Amino acid sequence: MTVAIHIDDVSMTYVSPKATNHVLEKVSYEVEEHHFVSIVGPSGVGKTTLLRLLTGLMKPSGGQIVVDGKAIDGPPEGLAVVLQDYTRSLMPWLTVEKNIALPLVRQKLSKEERRSRIASSLEEVGLTGNEKKYPWQLSGGMQQRVSIARALATRPSILIMDEPFASVDAQTRFGLEDLVLKVRDDFGITTLMVTHDIDEAVYLSDEIIVLHGKPAQVIDQIEVELEFPRTQLDTRNNPRFTELRTRVYEKVQGL
Repeated sequence: MTVAIHIDDVSMTYVSPKATNHVLEKVSYEVEEHHFVSIVGPSGVGKTTLLRLLTGLMKPSGGQIVVDGKAIDGPPEGLAVVLQDYTRSLMPWLTVEKNIALPLVRQKLSKEERRSRIASSLEEVGLTGNEKKYPWQLSGGMQQRVSIARALATRPSILIMDEPFASVDAQTRFGLEDLVLKVRDDFGITTLMVTHDIDEAVYLSDEIIVLHGKPAQVIDQIEVELEFPRTQLDTRNNPRFTELRTRVYEKVQGL
């Protein structure tokens, strides 16, 4: 087993002149390379705070996070992020291809390599032919596919997703979930996702981490023993899917 991410006794406390807010308390777990892990818990428990710590945008009050063997002190190399609100993460005045090209500037690629990555990423998410369109000309689901394509273009080893499908309708969500499973198979990226949707967590994940309490701690690590490949009909109708969903729900509720 190769560990891609090691979270060791991470705590997070916000201090202001008026109050002290203990959000996370000694959160520890390991994420295996190429695995898909979902983080669930009650609203406001600190899931997004944990993701921000993982991206290196904030430093924990205690403990450390190690990515690919290195303790992070800022955004780690090889990490990409897909956010919930694609309307804010995509630049409306840039075309699809120019939005995808944005993070590639730092990588100092040749024009040929940059074009190749943009084309292959759009093909991966099923948007070939939309290079010259602007985000506002696309549906919500298509815009989120552009966000995923932009992340893939950097060739990340780790993908962080914060409620990536919360802003789309149910039918579009199912399509994006299946897209994420395809990306997982094609690229083998280690993925961490925060979600409020328990069914989504069970459908996509190898493992589910449940946070609970004030401050939040890991109260359960649930292995999702469902075979791949997964499909919306067969997997969700599997009795084991229902059992796992019930267990996760009970843990989220603190039962």
